[in-house]
Amino acid sequence: MGLGRGIFVVDTHVHAQRHAFRLQSRDVASEFSALSSGMHTVDTYANADRLLYHMDKYGIDVCVIQPAFAMTNTIDKEIVKRDPDRFVAFVLDVETRRKNNEGTEEWTIKAAIEELERELDTGMYVGIGEGMPGSHRVCPGGWSERFEEICQVMELAKKYKVLVTYHCGFPAGYAGASQSAARQGHFEHDHSNPFLSGEVAAAYPDVPIILQHAGIEGSGYRTDIYEQCLAVARSHHNLYLECGQWWAELYERPLKDPNIGCEKLLWGTDWGAASTPQSWMPGCPPETFCDQNINIGLPAHQIDIFGWALREIGRLNIPQDDLNLILGGNAVKLMNIKTPFTRLFKQYIKK
Repeated sequence: MGLGRGIFVVDTHVHAQRHAFRLQSRDVASEFSALSSGMHTVDTYANADRLLYHMDKYGIDVCVIQPAFAMTNTIDKEIVKRDPDRFVAFVLDVETRRKNNEGTEEWTIKAAIEELERELDTGMYVGIGEGMPGSHRVCPGGWSERFEEICQVMELAKKYKVLVTYHCGFPAGYAGASQSAARQGHFEHDHSNPFLSGEVAAAYPDVPIILQHAGIEGSGYRTDIYEQCLAVARSHHNLYLECGQWWAELYERPLKDPNIGCEKLLWGTDWGAASTPQSWMPGCPPETFCDQNINIGLPAHQIDIFGWALREIGRLNIPQDDLNLILGGNAVKLMNIKTPFTRLFKQYIKK
């Protein structure tokens, strides 16, 4: 088993910020939930030096950094300015969410769009994410309401010619509260039903949409949401699958599918504050998989997701030119990422 090597490697899902906060109890699940919702006082700081060390060790040329819980667009912009050849960034409505979490201002799509447009005007971003901007309300109402909000985000993406991300999947283990909520039907439609992304893709065929995690998000060996992601991706030319947390066998079906293929797969690991440890089941399919296991608690070290993810994709016996597209070429095309030379990747016909 060897590492998956590519001629120009791009990780399309990275968090280059970390949190410094003090746990208030020994209940890891509730503490993680509080952190995710912004209910902790959190000091967020750049983690780019540690990230660059991992990138250099594994031959990662560029990382697409993005904010998540309690992270800021400001820090990501500074990271990109310092190393523009190694980083590009996505933008999210983080300040609007923060005010909502602090109880000073209710989240509205109008405020979120205004914040996104101010940031996109800087020209510092290649996409919107992580996930579709929203308030993370526990009971979000009907799909018609959410679809109207999403359409406003898509109009903005179309105006600024950037892609958008659509989060598909749930973490297990210490972040499993969101998974439980989804099973009760009380979570955002974006996460719980990938089929709905097809409505968005059909309404905005010229805007690329990445299905983040493609159903595998530290959720152990569950594949139900993965199956849904494959079904909807094969039906819309502008839906792409982020596959960095897939074990090797999960690549086989989309690679054989003529309506998906290597041209619609993007490698992305979720490196950083959300990095997921791997679990091991010797002799079982799969033997290793990403799992946010509550029994082991929050990891105290920097998880080596690059090494595991590259070993898994390295098990594929596919043409190197196809592997190069998955590991970097597709991201270069969609995000207009600069490469040292032109003609690094094979050309393919847009479906």
